[in-house]
Amino acid sequence: MPSNKAFWTEYFNDAYQDAAQKRREVIDRGLLLIAHLIREELPTATATAITVEHGNGQLAAVHDTKGDIWRPGDKATRGKLRRSTLNEVMDTLLDVLSLARTVHPLLAADWKPVRDVGDTYRAELPADPDKEQDAAPAADDRPHGAPGEGAGKCAQCGRLLVWDGSGKRVNDEWGEYLCYGPRPGDVESALHVLAAPEPAEA
Repeated sequence: MPSNKAFWTEYFNDAYQDAAQKRREVIDRGLLLIAHLIREELPTATATAITVEHGNGQLAAVHDTKGDIWRPGDKATRGKLRRSTLNEVMDTLLDVLSLARTVHPLLAADWKPVRDVGDTYRAELPADPDKEQDAAPAADDRPHGAPGEGAGKCAQCGRLLVWDGSGKRVNDEWGEYLCYGPRPGDVESALHVLAAPEPAEA
């Protein structure tokens, strides 16, 4: 077995980088779950404000394109989210933040500090996989495919995609729905999007 410092340092760094990547996946997937929970009751929601203190997260606001649509202290809107939904959101935030010892991983995931509101961050809610992928072009003009079957390439990152267990959505070969490739116009989608099928050769 190797006994030099360089080897063991690299061995540790590999594990550290893997853990950092998984932590980012937990943050991104947690936000996907939070987006789904909130949109079951507030379907126009586009962003949230989250207060982070001592490793705990509190939902401070929900926004749509026009402004606030929910705040815990607002009598006109606070009843729009059920207590059970809020509890699920808080539980998810607790799990997400348990892996973020500082706010740096949140900032790296594009959570933006809210001006003049301490310890509070705005997180844009990602698109729903069902809605976004239902509208995307499917390989060979098919709206669905057999689970595990190749579906074509992602229009953004170029990875090969397969149909997931539902046969209606696509993920990559590692089972990942999230994509970090750019869309035309430098607009990023949170999800893999099927490329239009290539025209058949004459």
